[in-house]
Parts: sequence; C-alpha cells; structure tokens
Amino acid sequence: MNTAALIRLILRRDRIWQPLWVLSVTLFVATVVATIRQLLPTPEARLHYAGEIVKNPVILLLQGPAYGDSLGAAAAQQRGAATTLFAALASIILLVKHTRSDEEQGRRELVGSAAVGRHGPLTAALTVVLTANAVLAVLITVVGVSAELPLAGSLAWGVMAASGGWVGAALAAVAVQATQSARTAGAVAFTVFFAAYLVRGVSDLGGPGMEWLGWLVPNGWILRARAFGGEQWWVFLLVAAFVAALIGMSYALSARRDIGAGFVPPRLGPAHAPNGLSGPLGLAWRMHRGMALAWIAGAAFIGAGIGLGGQTAVKTFGQSGALDFWAARTGADDPAQIFFELVVYELAVYSVSLYAIMTVLRLRGEEATELFLSGPVSRARWAVSHLLFAVTVPVVVLVIAGLALGLGNGDFAGGLALTTVILPGIWVMAGIAVAAFGLFRRAGAAVGWTALALAIALEVGWEVGLVSDSLFMISPFAHVHYSTLADPGPGTLLGLTLVAAGFVTVGLYGLRRRDLAL
Repeated sequence: MNTAALIRLILRRDRIWQPLWVLSVTLFVATVVATIRQLLPTPEARLHYAGEIVKNPVILLLQGPAYGDSLGAAAAQQRGAATTLFAALASIILLVKHTRSDEEQGRRELVGSAAVGRHGPLTAALTVVLTANAVLAVLITVVGVSAELPLAGSLAWGVMAASGGWVGAALAAVAVQATQSARTAGAVAFTVFFAAYLVRGVSDLGGPGMEWLGWLVPNGWILRARAFGGEQWWVFLLVAAFVAALIGMSYALSARRDIGAGFVPPRLGPAHAPNGLSGPLGLAWRMHRGMALAWIAGAAFIGAGIGLGGQTAVKTFGQSGALDFWAARTGADDPAQIFFELVVYELAVYSVSLYAIMTVLRLRGEEATELFLSGPVSRARWAVSHLLFAVTVPVVVLVIAGLALGLGNGDFAGGLALTTVILPGIWVMAGIAVAAFGLFRRAGAAVGWTALALAIALEVGWEVGLVSDSLFMISPFAHVHYSTLADPGPGTLLGLTLVAAGFVTVGLYGLRRRDLAL
C-alpha cells in the first residue's frame, strides 16, 4: 500500500546522490576506455599486455584475467571488477539508508502509522536501487557504443556493473533484517560482498585447477560473463536467481521481526566501559579502529604483492615498446618505471583519499553526538578526535605500503619516497571534506565526494590529453604527480599541507558557528 508514494519520497531525498553515483561510475568507465585507447593503441600492445601484465598475482587478485586482446577486453579487464565494487558499495549505502537507518531515526515508525504495508519501505528501497543499477547498465552500454566498442561487449560490461549493485542491494536487504544497527548492516553486507570478491580473486590466481572456486560466489559469475571476450550471457541467470533468493529471504525475515529490532539480537556489552573510552579520542578510536586496521592490512598485502611480482612484469611490459606513448606523455625516459609509478600512484591516491573522506564524513553519522556534546566536550575537540584518524591512518597506510614495495629489490627508501610524497595531496582532500562538513551541513557529503570525483576527472583527462597542464594543476594531486609535470619538493609539500590546514580551520570555524543539525 502506498509503495509508489514511498518511491517518490526516496527519489526526492536522493535527488542528488542517486544521479551522482550513477554518473560517476559511468564517467569512470568512459575515462578508462579513453585511457586504454591511448595507453595501448595497437593490437600488438594489447596482446602483449594480456600475455604479460595479467600474470602479476596482484592484478589477477584485484582485477581478474583478460578474456581477449581487443580494446574493450583490455578496458574491462582493467576496471570491470572495480565497477562492480563501486555499484555494490553505493547500492548497500542507499538500501541501508532507506530501511534500517530510517528505523533507527524513527522515520519508519512515523511512516508505518499511515496506510503503508509492513514491507512497503523495503519494497520501495529495493525498487529504487535495483532500477538505478539498471540505468547504470544502460549508460555504460551507451558509453561503450559511443567509443566504437562492440554492442554485445558494452552491454555485458553494463550488466556486470549492474549485477554487482543488485547483489549488494540483496545482501543489504538481508543484513538490515538480521542486525539492529544501520552501521553494522552496511558493514556486514559489504564485508560479505568483498569476501566473495577475494574468493573470486583466489580462484583466478590458482589457474585452471582453482577455477571451480570462482563458481561458488556471485562475483565469480559476474566476471565470467567475459565482456568483449565471447560473452557468456547465461551467467546472469545465476546472478538473478541468487538475488531473488536473497530478496525472498529478506521479506521472510522482515515478517518475523519487530520494527526497530533485528532478527539476531545484539550482543550485550560489558557492564563498565574501559578507561580508554572516557574521552572523545577513545570513542573515535573505538569507531574507526576496524576500518583503519583493515586499510593497513590491505596496504601491506597489496604493497607486498606489487613489490614482489609487479616490478618484473612491468619491466617486461615496458621493454616491449607498448608504453612509448605513455613515457612521452609524462616526460619520462624509462617507460617501465613510469608505468610502475602510475600503478602505485593510482592505487595509493584514490583508495587512501577514499578512506580519509569517509572518516571525516563519519562525523555526520555518529549516533551519540548530541549526548556526547551535552558534556564538557567542545565541538572542535569532538571533530578533531575524528580528524586525527583521517590524517594519521593515511600516513601509516602509505608508510607500510612503501616498505612493502621494497621487498622485491630491497629499495625501501625508494618505495617510501614513492608513496609518502602524495600524503599532502590526500590531506588537502580531507581538509576539503572538513570544510564542507563545517559549512554546508547535509550538503557537505556531496561537496566532499564531488571534490574527489573532480580531481579524478582532471587526472584522467590530463592523462589522455583532454586537459591542459594549467587546468590539471587545480587538483592537489597534480603537485605530487608521478610525472615530470610535478616538482614535489619541500616547498610544494609544505604549501599543500598549509592549504589542508586552512581548509580544516575554515571547517572547524563553520562547525562552531552553525546549527548542529547533522
């Protein structure tokens, strides 16, 4: 009953977020295709790429194998798996927001007092999120066809991305029924999805003998659709059956639980809190420690994989002549070295910036804010306790990643120099997020993510020759870039750090003066 009205309400509330994430993933695909077209312009270069680079265990784990040597196959191998992750993350966030989060904040009880069926909110949220992923599939198909890629492969890539979002939404639909916290529900859903993603990666690492393992998880089915490599359309039937089963389970659990409660009761905590939770810093550590430790462990694992196997593969690829264009574009003399620095740079900049912005914007979602600030704790002290993690954890992550890069050749100093030089650029992005949170209230999240999306767009546009050097310098990452365009000397690094501090100061000043309606 009145499900259509709830759908319109969700669309009204997410009139910015829904188009933003769909268009961002679409732009991501478009820029990847343009980059691969410039980076691997000839069939010989793409064939060599498929035969050499994808032997790297880290690439197989994170991206999967190449199912062809065409332009589309190379682009899909590079970022096809990433699009499924992005779509799943956005779908989980939105599904949880309009179900469990609404229950926590009392909106579900208010809506339930009207002529709305028990499953109306869940149905409305699923309808919107599943449809948004279908729109994403259409847009990716249009992008591929516009880039003169085959229609079948473009459609397969679009459905692959949408399938990631559909699986994520279905996992979230079950998680919000099983748990009592929105934060826990989102963490459980994405952890399960990412664990399945890694199982697929292990399957690809193991070669033909481990191929069966990838068929046990939906992530393996999705990548085995083989976009631009002899498409296997029937695997999407497996995805559809899996999603339908999870959605059916979510409705069954929803019918058997109380509103506001989870099917699995929460575990009672200790009767007395430890001394470490007595202040804002201790509470911030309790909130951020799980994600921080996961990021640190991931940096060690990926850095070690690249350091032990990546440099040899990249060196072989660089000697083939396929990277001569790239070396000329970046002004470097050694194509293999500049490509290795590109791989490290992209993994470090974008992933760690993502962590920093997520940590800052978690201020808005903190449940105990009003109760906490009713005591002798200032707003600035509360905000700084979270900001410390946005600043220090990237340092730890990049230091560990830099040391891990040196495992292959013993050049630990070189690895550290390669990763830590980008820290001030990441701090600027975190500072922008703080300023946006302090000045714009609810719109702060959109401003923070838009700033990161703009920086990525400028980066990719410059790499393919669509953005001039002067325009690219707007991005803080341009000043710590791996190419000869940047000169990340002490003065540049200090200047970026001062800019970041300026953004933080503006944000804290705005937070102090504005209404604290988070």
